[in-house]
Amino acid sequence: MAATPRRGLLRNRNFWDYFGMNIASSMAGQVGNLAVIWYVFVLTNSPLAVTIVGASETLAAVIFSLPAGVWVDRHDRRRLLLVANSVRVASLGLLAAMTAAFGLSLVAVVAIVFAWNGATELYRSTDHSVLPDLVAPEEVTDANGLTRSGYMLASSASNFVGGALVVFAGASFAFAFGAAGYAVAAAFSALMLLRFRAGANPRGPGAPRPKMGSQAREGFRWLWTQKGLLQLSVSAAVFNFLASVPGFFVVVYVSVALRADALVFGVVLAAYVVGRAAGSLAVGRTNAQAHAGKVWVLMYGGLSGGSVLLQGAFPSVWMAVAANLVMGVGTGFAGNVWLTSAQHLVPSPMRGRYFAIDGLLSFVGGPPAIVAGGLLVAAFGILPVYEALGALLLASAAGFALMKELRALDGRPRAVPAAG
Repeated sequence: MAATPRRGLLRNRNFWDYFGMNIASSMAGQVGNLAVIWYVFVLTNSPLAVTIVGASETLAAVIFSLPAGVWVDRHDRRRLLLVANSVRVASLGLLAAMTAAFGLSLVAVVAIVFAWNGATELYRSTDHSVLPDLVAPEEVTDANGLTRSGYMLASSASNFVGGALVVFAGASFAFAFGAAGYAVAAAFSALMLLRFRAGANPRGPGAPRPKMGSQAREGFRWLWTQKGLLQLSVSAAVFNFLASVPGFFVVVYVSVALRADALVFGVVLAAYVVGRAAGSLAVGRTNAQAHAGKVWVLMYGGLSGGSVLLQGAFPSVWMAVAANLVMGVGTGFAGNVWLTSAQHLVPSPMRGRYFAIDGLLSFVGGPPAIVAGGLLVAAFGILPVYEALGALLLASAAGFALMKELRALDGRPRAVPAAG
């Protein structure tokens, strides 16, 4: 891609508000998530407790996904970003106060994590949907690459910060740091709302507003007609189901298999995030969108499977860092190809529902996968589980590579019929 679109982004103040919001949100989320997982596991020494917290996170995403998608297509997307960030400030602030004053209450942690991740699901669908409203079509790929690489690098630094805060200052201070980060994100959301206000009804001024249920069904009917995008979403559901266990129980892998502490946990997470940043940024200089389906299957499913399998077969700190770095490059590259392709191919009035349905399909297996993973880890140990799931990811990638419409999916901009 030529350099002109990227130079245009540098003059777009709406994009910089969006960029700053994502950086602050990512830092807050990484520190908060690391602190929650490590805090719960260290104080309980129970994979089951970690499982319960993880199930709460993904259950919130499943429950809030479809309502969030409809809200995104019904309301001002910038206002929704401000609402979502404000709820996340309150959630981590309450978690910081509770842990500082009373210590661990697993029930309270689960309830707060549920609210926090429900707001995060609203933020996710809105964040993906609003970017094409802020930049020109030819700038979308570079806008995604710059934003995703920026917030992933910020996340990488935040993993070091989060690990250090937990070790040297305590989890409650880490939660307070996360709440402050979400407050900065909310401030950028407010600037974006004040600078460029959109109509409250994306369907048009004065247009009738259907019931939420009918709008959700409309989204499913539209996606059913888009076979390549539908198959990609189904593949994401399978890949994320299989990757949920090694992704969520990396805390167990580091502490049990590697016998390492929170700082090494942060380094491993940071390696993955650095890889994702590099992969995301590289998309704008390739023709990968023309082969979006193939790129997705090979790099998101195949490369992830190989990386997980190697970690299970050859456990060491160096292997964990290297494998997570490689896996990050693959998922970052494939993720940016998918996101930009969807923003190009999905009509704006349908965008919120598409991202909500895709998220629902991707994460619907999350709670049972984490529950099953916790039981498997407790029964067989972390290393055999890594080996088995890595092999299953590779086999799944091979199976989805046989699907014709997914292989042929072209993510470059093209004319699409108006939704509805």
